Amino acid sequence: MKIICLLGRLTKLITHLLLLFLLIVSSGCEKKQEQTKQADSSAMKDTAKIQDTTARKTEVPQLIGTWNGKFDKRQTTLKITEQKGNSFKGDITINYRQVINQQVSGNFDPATKKFTMQDLLHSRFKGKYSGKVSDDMKSMAGTFTMTLDGSRYNFNLAKK
Repeated sequence: MKIICLLGRLTKLITHLLLLFLLIVSSGCEKKQEQTKQADSSAMKDTAKIQDTTARKTEVPQLIGTWNGKFDKRQTTLKITEQKGNSFKGDITINYRQVINQQVSGNFDPATKKFTMQDLLHSRFKGKYSGKVSDDMKSMAGTFTMTLDGSRYNFNLAKK
C-alpha cells in the first residue's frame, strides 16, 4: 500500500514538474515571438524610410517640349504635350514624301534615362520606339520598330 501511495505522489510530482516546464517554455516562446514582431516592425519602418528617400531623390525630369532631329534621315519633330509622372503623350511628324503624323504615348525611367513609346493611331506604319535620353536631358536617340514587318529605323532628336 505504501508503494502505491508513493507511486501516486511521484506521478503527481512528475505531472506538476511537466506542467511547470511547459509553462516556462511556452512563456519563453511568446517573448521570442514578441521580439521577432518588434524586429520585423522596425525593419519595415527602415525599409519605408529608404523607399521614401529613394522616391524623393528620383524626381522625374520633364520631357514636355519640342524635340527636332532625324528619323531614318528624314526631318522629324516630336512634340511631347502631356506628362504625368513617368508617362507622357504627344505627336510625332516625320517628313517622308508622304508626311506621317502620329499620336504617341510612352513611359520614361528617370533612373536609367530609358524610354519606350508607341504609336496610337492605326496605320500600316505603326510601331514602337525605344531609346535613351542624354544625361543633360537635351537629346534622345533610339530605334523605331515597325509592327507590320519588324523593320527598324534609328532616330536622334534634340530638345529646343
